[in-house]
Amino acid sequence: MFLQLLARRTRRVMTFIIRSVPKALAASALFTAAFCTYKMISDPESTEPVSDILMYMSVCFVLPLIAFMADEMLKYKTSLFHKYDDELIGNAFTGINHKSSVFEKGLELFHNGDFRNALEVFTDLGNEEKNMTVEEKGVNEFYRGRCYHILEACPNAVICYENALANGFYIPELPIFIARCHAQNGYTEKAMKLYEDLLIRKDYQYSNRIRCEIGDMYLKLNEGKTALKWFEEAIERRESYANALGGAAIAQTMLHNIKEGEALYRQALLNHIEDSIGFTRYYKEVQAAVLLEHNSD
Repeated sequence: MFLQLLARRTRRVMTFIIRSVPKALAASALFTAAFCTYKMISDPESTEPVSDILMYMSVCFVLPLIAFMADEMLKYKTSLFHKYDDELIGNAFTGINHKSSVFEKGLELFHNGDFRNALEVFTDLGNEEKNMTVEEKGVNEFYRGRCYHILEACPNAVICYENALANGFYIPELPIFIARCHAQNGYTEKAMKLYEDLLIRKDYQYSNRIRCEIGDMYLKLNEGKTALKWFEEAIERRESYANALGGAAIAQTMLHNIKEGEALYRQALLNHIEDSIGFTRYYKEVQAAVLLEHNSD
């Protein structure tokens, strides 16, 4: 165990050195050129010994190298290899090679919200790199799937997620992501089957979120009555309580029960529902549509 940790940390340091060398060389060349230019202008007659110039170049290389390495280490903090999601990615893409460098670039784009360019990087990596391990293929496919999912290209997202599973990648959220994509693709029965399988799993980490997930699916299908049933079950069980209250508020409003919806809406806010701004916007849109129907009647 100690030797494995030592090897990982040694590879980490080597990775930081390799990433810092090009920057240090550029800084060294710039400082050396500036020094030589200064010497030529200030004292045209002087000739510096070659050993002095080499020593100056070495100092101008080593000091920036140390600075750039320190900067890299500060970025990564306690992570061994990856600036983001180190525990999730594990031993994938930890080598001192092209594929690891490219993956890190895609990861940076992904966490900066540039999902289209991140998707392009992950896709190119999957197409070009033939020497990826099974673990690396699974991780890369998962991130491709996340990009497609966020960009609402759910048919492609499902394919990538399932490829990730086939290559041994798994996190507890992954079945929920797949079910959401099936629902968005119009395959409600497939999504429901996945949700039901998760509900009966006693060891599932996020079982308290599933009833709200099902309720959200039926809200998107404009089936307020069925959605309300699932949200009320979640409220009764105190599962994802604030989100369940919020879902029930929207379902009641969708069913033209304005007063009940308003009461649940306030309860959801008081219980600190996730993304209160997005929830309020969604609730107000549904409420406005229902009131417009009333006024037109």
